[in-house]
Amino acid sequence: MTKYLYKSLSIIRNEKRFDYLSRQEKDVFFQVNLKSLTGHIINVKNTWCDIARGFMKNIFKIGLGLVVGTSATAQLCTPDATTIFSDYNNKAFTISNDVMGTNALYSQCTNMSDQQQISVLNGCGLLTNPINGLGLNPSDQFLYGLMPTDAMGIGAHIQFDVFPFPSPGQPGDMMKADAVDVYRIGNDGGYQRIGAIQPPTEDAVLPPGEEQVIPIVHSASSFNATGSMFVLGYKTNYESSANVMAGTAEVLYKAPKIMIGQVSSAALTAANGGNILTAWLEADTSTDATCAAVMNQFAVRTNTFSQCVVGDYLANGDEQAAVQACLASTSVLDYGIHDFAVSPLNGNYYALDSMSYDDRDVLIEVNAGTMQATCTEYADAGNNTGVLTSLMFSQQNKLVAVFANENTGRWIDVNTGVITTLVDNIDPFPFGDGSSLPFGTPPSISSLLGSDLIFYDGFEPIIDPIFANGFEGDPPPPSCPVF
Repeated sequence: MTKYLYKSLSIIRNEKRFDYLSRQEKDVFFQVNLKSLTGHIINVKNTWCDIARGFMKNIFKIGLGLVVGTSATAQLCTPDATTIFSDYNNKAFTISNDVMGTNALYSQCTNMSDQQQISVLNGCGLLTNPINGLGLNPSDQFLYGLMPTDAMGIGAHIQFDVFPFPSPGQPGDMMKADAVDVYRIGNDGGYQRIGAIQPPTEDAVLPPGEEQVIPIVHSASSFNATGSMFVLGYKTNYESSANVMAGTAEVLYKAPKIMIGQVSSAALTAANGGNILTAWLEADTSTDATCAAVMNQFAVRTNTFSQCVVGDYLANGDEQAAVQACLASTSVLDYGIHDFAVSPLNGNYYALDSMSYDDRDVLIEVNAGTMQATCTEYADAGNNTGVLTSLMFSQQNKLVAVFANENTGRWIDVNTGVITTLVDNIDPFPFGDGSSLPFGTPPSISSLLGSDLIFYDGFEPIIDPIFANGFEGDPPPPSCPVF
């Protein structure tokens, strides 16, 4: 079992335990215990707050919209043209998931100044798991987010088709990838599930003795200038073996391959609760030596965790306890790609692996046309950058990163690798994601594609010959400085 299979395990509200926490989260573990130990007190507090709010409403005839950042007006749970994000120039949007399972939506400038809480996402039905993987669509100007659907929030589940593990010989195909739900979010904090993205189809032919799983990383998504949404998956082959008589077993993973899924703006618009059409392509991370090395290092981290889990399970017979203990002891949740972003300059995909190595970060660029990956290493002694939660571009092609539990953002120069801490403070959170609209007013589709190209990305484009951004009139003037 891999880090990317367990990537979102530690953000699932009802499954949270201390053993799932990575080292960056342990400082907030007491909050989880506080929640469970004082639930009756919280209920009393909530009841008192409801009475107080009702009293104030009756006296002053107003709704209190300032409590925990929620709006005085009811959230529109079917976002429409009245709740688009019209003020988007030089602006970013972030969603945070705290250890209590609360989803909070913020806006701020792309230099991380002027952070404002838009809403706590709790007014449009129970969110079983936190929403992550945030992206702002330039075509309809709604935010879109991803939510894991598996019970553990890990992107996959274990399923023994014949015998339980460890069975004699090769236990076989026991890892099954799960879909992610897609949510549309309006500027008032209203949200609606519009459908699901299924994992890529596994390879029909595999090397002898190998199985495959392709989980979707639900914390990673981005949009391009034409309104196509992109999501990230990891194609991973693995081998399993067991000797019941000897009491030994192992599950070993190969170096993963990056998969990028594309959902057209038209498919998002038409989504009505079912599966959303997604075209998946595999990035070539084997040709570039630096890319191949970081993928192999990721596999090393993953197999340290896998060996720990199998050993603990064989010794104690409790797979859940084994997973919990090894998540804590190996810090496997910290490693790999947590997010990626589309550059407004060249349309390529950029990701940052800030933790797989102890002494350096790796910036990964995937060419959108050829799917060829190139990687560049930058020194980072002691992993000072920490665990990445969010990656987004500004309109000036500055790559902005937010790291777990930090109260400032960072600007990463994609040409030099220099990381500059931004001066303005933001609310720190252990999990979440961010998005911006770095493309400004979307250009017409014909100017992007050229006269000879009809279907550049495999989907029929939506062309509005009157208004390039799909809405009448000019967008409002920016409220944030150019960055």
